Amino acid sequence: MSTHRIDELQFQLGPFRASVYQTLQFGAMAVGLTAMTLMTMASVDARFHVWLEIGLWCCLGIFAGELILRCWQRRPARASNYLFSAAGLLDVLAVLPVPFALLIGVPADTAWLFASLWLLKLTAIVPGFSLLGRVIALEARPLASVLVIFLIVILLAGAALHVLERAAQPERFGSLPLSLWWAVTTLTTTGYGDAVPDTFLGRVIAGVVMICGLGVFGLWTGILANGFAAEHRRLNFVQNWDLVTRVPFLRNLDPPAIIALTRMLRRIDLAGRTTVVRRGRPGDCMYFIASGEVEVEVQPKPIRLGPGAFFGEIALLKDTTRTATVTTTSASTLLVLEVTDFRDFMAHHPELAKMITEEGMRRASAIKAGTTADDRDNDDDDEV
Repeated sequence: MSTHRIDELQFQLGPFRASVYQTLQFGAMAVGLTAMTLMTMASVDARFHVWLEIGLWCCLGIFAGELILRCWQRRPARASNYLFSAAGLLDVLAVLPVPFALLIGVPADTAWLFASLWLLKLTAIVPGFSLLGRVIALEARPLASVLVIFLIVILLAGAALHVLERAAQPERFGSLPLSLWWAVTTLTTTGYGDAVPDTFLGRVIAGVVMICGLGVFGLWTGILANGFAAEHRRLNFVQNWDLVTRVPFLRNLDPPAIIALTRMLRRIDLAGRTTVVRRGRPGDCMYFIASGEVEVEVQPKPIRLGPGAFFGEIALLKDTTRTATVTTTSASTLLVLEVTDFRDFMAHHPELAKMITEEGMRRASAIKAGTTADDRDNDDDDEV
């Protein structure tokens, strides 16, 4: 679901209920589309069509209930604004076409084909679609430029083949639309084979069109791929920046250092009772706790670390194996700094290396004294 729709749903229903609702929505869509497909198959016994139609009506009822609920939760003025928004129009298209088609006398097996419009709801459910829309909007000019090249090649190639081949193959190149159809299938490298130039010059043009097709779609792919990568990096940077500023230890760094570290960090979300590192394993990264809690299995008793703490640095500083097993006690969000980035960052920011070393020594002293890291962190927040 898009970020806005997820936040709205969780605000209205709560995170658990929102998750259940999303599962119900996906299930209704899958069941409904399967039933719609089975209704079009002649091999399916007609006696099962009644049950298939009942299943379709139940799925339609779920989407209708969703539409009514969203309108009811808003004031009349806001409900009208919702109905004319992109999300509202998608919800309306998921409900009204099938009943309307049945009312005007369209056969049931044909009317229920409008259930395929339910797939449009995925554009509001799957986050990738909102990202795709943003990338297309940001890269509109380069994409439009390639589209112009696409149209120029099609029109020129279609006109040339119409002139060269219309006398020999009037049924395939006798009109400009027929030649344009050949140009489209050739440029897109589909090549149905229903129209092949006979003249030498025509085949030369066909070869050029094929090569242009590879270039055009390569450009489109490159633009979209670069756009996705840039947007993904931007979103990761924004999310990591927000998480980094929650870590008191990192908040004391100067802004350029925070920016550099934010680009290096990788976010991971872990469920409770998940082992993060194991004692004796090679140390290849360190972790900062943005949210949640972890338990470090050390003697004389385990230590619990909360938001703002970090672990895994000793193996990197001393170039040794892990000295303890660390497990999450609840759902946690961690920021991972790989060993290569860690050493590069330490080389450019020795003050952080000093702070991490001092914190490791302080934590070791706390372990020997039998105190928990959380107690020490609470007492020494200003020192961190």
